[in-house]
Parts: sequence; C-alpha cells; structure tokens
Amino acid sequence: MKNEKVIEAIVEKINAGYDDYDIERFLKQQEINSDEFDTLIAAAKDKILEHQLKTYPKQNKRAFRVWLSLFVLLFLFCAIILPTLNIANGIIPLSIVGAISICFTGFKSILYYKSWEKDFIERVGKPKFDLQTYFLVSSLPTVLFYFIISWNFISGPGHNLYKLGMTVKFIKSLMP
Repeated sequence: MKNEKVIEAIVEKINAGYDDYDIERFLKQQEINSDEFDTLIAAAKDKILEHQLKTYPKQNKRAFRVWLSLFVLLFLFCAIILPTLNIANGIIPLSIVGAISICFTGFKSILYYKSWEKDFIERVGKPKFDLQTYFLVSSLPTVLFYFIISWNFISGPGHNLYKLGMTVKFIKSLMP
C-alpha cells in the first residue's frame, strides 16, 4: 500500500516536470531503500504511459479532425467564397490573413496526423507546436496561398465579365 502512494507521488512529480535526480532526492527524504528507486520510477512511468494510451488517441483524433476541417473551411472561404463578395478594399490584408490562417491550420492538422497510434504516443506523447519549425515549414506555402487568394480576388467573376465587355468593344471598334 505504501508503494502505491509513493508511485502516485512520483507520478505527480513527473507530471510537474521534475527530473530523475529530484525524484531520487524526494525518495531519499521518504526514507525508501535506494535499491527500489529504479523500480518505483519505472512503475510510475508505466502508469503515466498507460494513462496516455487511454486518453491521447481520442484527444489526438479529435484535434486532427478539428484542424483538418478548419483547414478545408478556411481554404474554401478564402479562396472561393471571399473573392466572390466583390470586396474592393482590403484585398492585400484579407489575402495575408487568409494565407496565414490556412497555413496555420494545415500545419496543425499535419502535426496531429496519425498521432493517435500507439507507437507515436509511446515515442512522443502529445504533439508539440514549435514556432521555429512552423515558420520554416510554412513560409513558402503561406506565400503561395497569398498569391492564390489575391489572384482569385483580382480575377474574380466580375473581372472576367469586365474583360469580356472590353474585348467585345474592341472587336466592334475594328469592324466599320
């Protein structure tokens, strides 16, 4: 019974961010035999892994679905729906915000892809967002999405009708 309480305390210490040295010092304060340190720490880590294997698959699948659906919705909204609203002012800021949000949600959906599998949880646990990696990976797609969105604004449905009208006027002016 005493070992269970000690293991629970070790689990709390590990979750709080303590390293093995601090945990061993804690175990010495609890007057536990130094031969049992490794087995108690291993038992606590196994208990944490067991809890992660129960909870992380559901959480990571849900997070992946949310980020992927946001990616698709934002792409459709920014690349198709927003340009058809005939917004003349604010094309550049809307394109920038749309490109950044599309790339952010795409990066997060890639980050959570297959993170619900057992070997991923055992190796990594929960995916961690790294800002430096995000900027490195998303810089080129952000620029490409910016040009795609701004091009859709420029060559939207009204612009095509305007070009057609100009072409018809030019052809009529050639014929006497």
